[in-house]
Order: sequence, then structure tokens, then C-alpha cells
Amino acid sequence: MPISMRLRISFSSGLTRFMVGAVVRYILYLVSVVILSFGLNAKTTSLGQVPQWSALDIFQKTMSRSEFIHFLDTVYCPRPEWWSAWITIDQDRVRIRKVSGKDDWYDLYFSKDNNDSLMSVPPGNSSPDPEGMIIALDPGHIGGAWSKMERRHFSLNGDPPVKEGDLSLAVAQNLAPRIEALGATAVLVRKFSEPVTQQRHKDFREIAKQWAEEVAGTEDNNSQERELLIKDREELLFYRVDEIRARAELINQSIKPDLVICIHLNAAPWANPVQKELVERNDHHVLVNGCYLGGELAYDDQRVELIWRMVNRWHISEQGLAESLARSFSKNAGLVAFSYKGPNALKIGEVPGVWARNLLANRKYRCPVVFLEPYVANSLAVYPRIQNWLQGKRGGDECLIKEYASAVLLGLKNHFTP
Repeated sequence: MPISMRLRISFSSGLTRFMVGAVVRYILYLVSVVILSFGLNAKTTSLGQVPQWSALDIFQKTMSRSEFIHFLDTVYCPRPEWWSAWITIDQDRVRIRKVSGKDDWYDLYFSKDNNDSLMSVPPGNSSPDPEGMIIALDPGHIGGAWSKMERRHFSLNGDPPVKEGDLSLAVAQNLAPRIEALGATAVLVRKFSEPVTQQRHKDFREIAKQWAEEVAGTEDNNSQERELLIKDREELLFYRVDEIRARAELINQSIKPDLVICIHLNAAPWANPVQKELVERNDHHVLVNGCYLGGELAYDDQRVELIWRMVNRWHISEQGLAESLARSFSKNAGLVAFSYKGPNALKIGEVPGVWARNLLANRKYRCPVVFLEPYVANSLAVYPRIQNWLQGKRGGDECLIKEYASAVLLGLKNHFTP
């Protein structure tokens, strides 16, 4: 996970009598993050829209039964118990429940099942030349004055604060002209440390209040803890949900790229969040869309989005590029590969560091998407390099920003080389 909620402790400072309430608020904050993608008592995800299943009609008889089963098992939902309530696979079609709790199904008919034509061949360096492609660079988070709100901000010993949004933007700005030199068009999804969305957190106050009532009940509606809980939620809806949805609209409706590269940096949990000390760990991983959990498939829009990505076969090019990028971060940046331990990620392919996860960004952007998580910003190895960049120093080391961009460029070159 990028510089994240793991770097945040919500304890009220000063008065002991607020400590218990602050712990409760922090737990509820964690709960809100987990269910943020789902909503409460809803058929769509937070701020989502009712899906238009008829959009899938153009994909009738374009995928074989073997392909569908293979892609579902190896990329999108590896456990049948997660999808069996929502998806039924017959001989000639797959039936997807359109509305949770209702016997209303969308039928997607299979093409002739020919195992010899299975399109899930291991992706190699057989991609088209990048010349003429539109590659969108999506600098993760917002940065600037928003970094504290989005919990992508930390500082140590009076040093300049580390803001993931500013670092990711700098990488994108360094990378863009190098991609242009390959003959592709590089487009930054955001060019400044400002939100793409025109909404602000106060615009989501009423939704946050309703959510607080459903989560915490109606007692003590005017309590300080309740207000802080509502504030956390309205901010979360702003910077984590509506911001990504605004970027998705820009990407899907205006930029219309052939590929999106989401640029992030990672962070490790502090051993002691009160007295922060840099960690030993430093690694990388690259994400593609996949591994939809059962709770996620309970939402109508996530089911249609899974099918949409599968029938477009975007995961094939995603995996090929992700593997090339992972090799580049490993060899050229010297980063070991990170491995997930829980069920929310699925190992894809044989190259270390390539995983499938279902994120709002790599689900909503309607094209192949790779999501980069190299470097651990609060590590002994990386933090000094970030400070060198922030303070305009180099200290004999290649600039971290340039190294990151160079690794991405090399991964792109290797992927597009016949």
C-alpha cells in the first residue's frame, strides 16, 4: 500500500479521557477503508452508478467457455465460493446476476470452444511498437496542501515532509518526455498538486452523516467523536473515491489512452507510530486488475466491471508489461519483490513482484492499467534519497526521481521490443 493509513494514528492529543474514543474512531476509520469500495445497504460501490449491462452486448460470442473459466480462475476470482452466488457457467453461456438479491441475469454467450485458440498464452515481447500510442501517466494521490488530509504525508526530525503525491508527480514529469522520445504521446492525468475533481470534502457531508448513523447508530449525534468520524468519512469520499472517479472520467472520456501507468511509492508500517524510526525493508511490486473478493462481487457495478475487463482481455497486455516493469525495478533499481500474504491479492505469472488486486483505479480506467508500487519511502535506504531530492541535493547518488523514471522507461522499452 502507498504512504497510507498505516502511517496515521488518530489518537486525540493531550487529554486521556479522549483516548478510548480516539481508538474507537481509528477502528471505525479502518472499517470505513475496508467497506469504502462497497457502500452500505447499496447495490453499487460508493458514489457508483447503476451499471448498464447492455453495454456488454457487443461482446456476445467473442470469448470461449475455456477462456472464460481460465481467466476467472487465474486472474479475476480464484475461489469459486466467491463468485458462485453471482456467476453461473453453462455450456453455451455465462449467466451473471444483474441485481443483488434478485433473480435477474445477464446472459453472455460463448463462442465456439476451441482449446487450440485459447488466448491466455504467456505474454512475451510481442507487443506493438509504442509509436503512435497514447500513454496516460497517473501520478498517485494529490500532494501539496492536500497531503495531510489524504494521509500521504510524514516528516521526521524537522526534515521537509515526504508527500507521496508530490513525488509521484515529479516521476511522471520526468518520465513523460522520455516516453515521447519513443514515439508515443504521454499525457499526465494531473499536472499539479491539485485535485482533478471539482468537488471538496464538505460536498460529501450529508452522505458521511448518513454513513455514520448506519455504522455508529444514532446515539450522541452531536458528540465530538461523531463529528470526527463524519469528517474522516467525508474526506475519504473526496480524496479516495470521487478523485479517482473524476480521473476515470477524464481518462475514459477525454484522454482515451491505450495504456495507463499509475505511479506510486510504497511505505511500511511504523514499529512505533508515536516515535517513528525508519525501517529496513525496501522493495517493489506491480499490480494488474484482478482478484475480486466475494464481498466485492456482491455489488452490481463491480460484477459488470469484472466482465468488461475480462472480455476485453486487457489482463494479457497488463501482465506482459507488469512483468517487464518488475524485472526492471529488480535489476536496475536493485529492489527485491514484495509478496502479499492475505487473500486480497493473487500472484500472477512467474515473475516475482507481479500481483492482481481489485483497486478502484485499475478497475474504472477502461484500458490496460499497470499500478506501480516501488520503493519504501520510510526506509533507511529511500528516505535519505527523498530528502536529497527535496533539498536539492544529490550526494553522489542518482536522483531517486530519475532512477524511478528510468526503470519505467526501460521496462517499457523491453516490453515493446520484438
